[in-house]
Amino acid sequence: MSRIASVLLPMPLPEAFDYAEPEGMGLQVGDQVAAPLGPRLIRGVVTALREAAGGNRPLKPVDARFDDPPLPPGTLEFVQWAARYSVDAPGGPLAIALRGARVPKPKPERVVSASGQAPA
Repeated sequence: MSRIASVLLPMPLPEAFDYAEPEGMGLQVGDQVAAPLGPRLIRGVVTALREAAGGNRPLKPVDARFDDPPLPPGTLEFVQWAARYSVDAPGGPLAIALRGARVPKPKPERVVSASGQAPA
């Protein structure tokens, strides 16, 4: 039996859209995926998965999963909370979270302090 992936898109949409999970893709909640929306592919995040029992029409399949690390559950919860708090669609906070997830991590800063000792 196939599964349905609820994918939240970083757009002013009221809720996640349902897509069919392609056979063997093995999606997990938090995975970043390319989902078709009209003629475009949009980067979105899987927020839920369920078994595809019945259905009144075929769903478009998820196009691809990105190699980026999945968004942690706490980030997804925060996105939903921010949308409720601001009485807005969850796509806005998701867009911010996705931008932050793709920013390169800063390199650790090397701190040198004078100790009066010769380096070992």
